[in-house]
Amino acid sequence: MYPVATYYSGPQQGPAPGIAYAGFWIRVVATIIDSIIVGVPFLIVFFIAEGSAITTYSDCLNSAAATGTLPTTCEGSFFGSIGYFELIALVVELAYLVVLWSQFGGTLGQRMLGLHVVEAAAGRNIGIGRAIGRFAGYVISGVALDIGFIWVAFDPQKQGWHDKIASTFVVRKV
Repeated sequence: MYPVATYYSGPQQGPAPGIAYAGFWIRVVATIIDSIIVGVPFLIVFFIAEGSAITTYSDCLNSAAATGTLPTTCEGSFFGSIGYFELIALVVELAYLVVLWSQFGGTLGQRMLGLHVVEAAAGRNIGIGRAIGRFAGYVISGVALDIGFIWVAFDPQKQGWHDKIASTFVVRKV
């Protein structure tokens, strides 16, 4: 854990000496790492849970193609459960991000790359409330065609919308 003074040393332009705002591309790489860490196990569970429904649905479509008729229903369709899996994925992502941001200062991908999420005002780890607010900003950034994430590339303090909403910075040692 880094001491608070390492990140924040009073009003000034930029972070404390020896600290830099994390730029767009290193944050993209961290997000890719996190997507692999969370996404691969989730997809494995999804296909184990829905494998038979996918096969049944595929068989239904193949038989419809062979007979030349359009299917009105296919028993065992997995499309109804996709909504449930998306909701579960959102909850898993919420838990992963909120717990790691608030308890460890960053996700596994961020920590692998030496990045740290801190409060903008004090430079210390963020709490659970701020992490939940940051996640809400994360959702807003994504829903808005990812503009909130791309914002990091153009912002002088390298903050995305989620950082601005939660009053956080992502920093790294230089």
